[in-house]
Amino acid sequence: MTNQLQHEETLAPAESRAQLLLSFILYISPVALLTTIFPLVTPEMSRQSIGGISLTSIILAASITVPWLSQAVCLPLYRAIEAEHKAIADAREAVRIEADFAHDRRKFQLEKELRASLAEARYQDISDIAAFTRSWLYIFLVTAPLTLLFALPLAFILGWNSEALITFLILGVLNVAFAQLLMIPNLSKNRWVWAIAWGGFTAALYFFPLIWFLPPAVGSIILLIALGKDIAHLFHFRIVPLKNIAGDALRGFLTGSVLWADKYVFFIAANGTIDVVAIYLSLIPTVIAYNYFFVAEAESINSVIARMWTLFDSTPLPQMKRESAQILRTSNRAMARTLGLAVICSVITGVLMAIFLPHTFPLAFSGLIVAFLFLVITLLNYQIEYMTMFITVQLIGAAHLVAAIIIFALNPSEWGYIPLMVADALIAFTAYRIYHRAWAAPEYSLFWKRALAW
Repeated sequence: MTNQLQHEETLAPAESRAQLLLSFILYISPVALLTTIFPLVTPEMSRQSIGGISLTSIILAASITVPWLSQAVCLPLYRAIEAEHKAIADAREAVRIEADFAHDRRKFQLEKELRASLAEARYQDISDIAAFTRSWLYIFLVTAPLTLLFALPLAFILGWNSEALITFLILGVLNVAFAQLLMIPNLSKNRWVWAIAWGGFTAALYFFPLIWFLPPAVGSIILLIALGKDIAHLFHFRIVPLKNIAGDALRGFLTGSVLWADKYVFFIAANGTIDVVAIYLSLIPTVIAYNYFFVAEAESINSVIARMWTLFDSTPLPQMKRESAQILRTSNRAMARTLGLAVICSVITGVLMAIFLPHTFPLAFSGLIVAFLFLVITLLNYQIEYMTMFITVQLIGAAHLVAAIIIFALNPSEWGYIPLMVADALIAFTAYRIYHRAWAAPEYSLFWKRALAW
């Protein structure tokens, strides 16, 4: 019996590592799929034009826009999910209070009816998926028009006509829906649904490259099917305050700009002629490391932060300081492992590009370095956000965005990445100083959040 228990304890970590590896592979599968398929279909797409603009350019513009736009359109949904859970809990508590009040007034029949009503479905807590589904359709309709903001430079700077712009807008809106619905496998932690949805997206792109609206439509349909019985919650059509949506969208826009804004700004500044292969291949190490962080590391940070919250009311200060030191070590280790993976992947990618795509240098080399800096700033921003310093994070994102706009406006070529590298090194250093100061005593940072909430 003892040997069996020891054997099971040995197997558990191995199974956990295997599951983590599988989850990571499924999570980054879109990178491999799109990197493989897109070059194969580009020649056929380049032979078709819409409104005098090649289909490849329109799809490229949408592909550059969507990752940045998705940060803005997805963030409001997380607040909506939290608000839905809170609304149910508040309604349940209100009935309990009313029942207690009826008891105090000796209205026992009313009390009985009120307590019995707590068994009704409307007072039962729901899953995150159900909460998401109740708010998604409304938030989609409100946030989809943000695509217009990205279409304006195409019209006024690049001179695209109405036909090309309408195609871009339709593509943008469909990809907004797809990006938001990709929260379904993230919330349910079902990486298979994630991989299948992206598989459908890629298959549609490969077999029907000229039906430009099909890939995001197929991916979205797969994700809606994955909702199962929770799809009935769509009919709740929960209204979310526009002020909340606008605030969260702005926050997502600024924080997402760190990883994604440079591609869009460079595309506009260079009149739509950029070496997309070099830029996106140099981004692959960052994308892999970024996904690794959320698959393998983020949960450990969430756990130690949650533990700190539970200790506030019952733990003496000396122990809180020890817990704080543990939190800082956990955060530092998570970032070190993530950045270490990015370095390894960058070296491998750089060597492969030097061998097989030597014409992509020096853009590939500068792209690898600046993408690494994007990752550093993004990870630091996430850690700073844990300390509820949301305005600070948005200012860091705004600094990067302004730097990218100014640099590429003055130097609309691949050489613009050199000064952007210098600017982001300074921003990364500033972000690190802010992170280190905030996390040096997280018990105080989190305490002030609670104090202000009171």
